[in-house]
Amino acid sequence: MKIPSSFKTKIEETFYDKLFNIYNKEQTVDDEGWAKDKSTTKKSSVYGNVRFNNLAELQEEYGIEEEIDIAITTSSSVELGDILEYEGNEYRVIGSIPYDSHNLIFAKKWLSQSSTLTSV
Repeated sequence: MKIPSSFKTKIEETFYDKLFNIYNKEQTVDDEGWAKDKSTTKKSSVYGNVRFNNLAELQEEYGIEEEIDIAITTSSSVELGDILEYEGNEYRVIGSIPYDSHNLIFAKKWLSQSSTLTSV
């Protein structure tokens, strides 16, 4: 069954009230030769709905081996590896499943800068 675009629009207006920024990324190499991705300028913004609970169930249901920190439903498409920002936290997209009325996106918290750990 094909879902009419008017129905998709109503879903967006009703449920997709959280703003996500999508950032460009570039690969940098530090002084020691370690390569890492770094988020740069904002590429676009999308609206969606966010889920932080029952993520282990989603992982099992969809066969995702990597731990996820956020699940997002949106009408917009994102690419694997995209960097999303929501409420000051950055997430890297590790999966996206398209449905008739939305896309289900799985992401993991991501730090663009590595931290320095010291032992005492």
